[in-house]
Amino acid sequence: MVKILFFGDLVDTLGMVSDEIALPPDVTDVERLLFVLSQRGEIWKKMLLGNPKLNVTINRQFVEKSSPVKDGDEVALVGFAMI
Repeated sequence: MVKILFFGDLVDTLGMVSDEIALPPDVTDVERLLFVLSQRGEIWKKMLLGNPKLNVTINRQFVEKSSPVKDGDEVALVGFAMI
């Protein structure tokens, strides 16, 4: 399981502050995790993919989207709407 925390505009836009998901076998990095989450709907896609105002932490350390993610990690998504 991976715990996902949402901050910034993501809380209101996506309607949640946290989630916990079983990590699919094909998800090995942040970029793939964001893609999987973006499949939840158009607003998810808009906020998570190609958003220059999205920052990600794993276990409270800022990371790049190419960083590995593994079972047991805490992933925080800090995002703001693109104006």
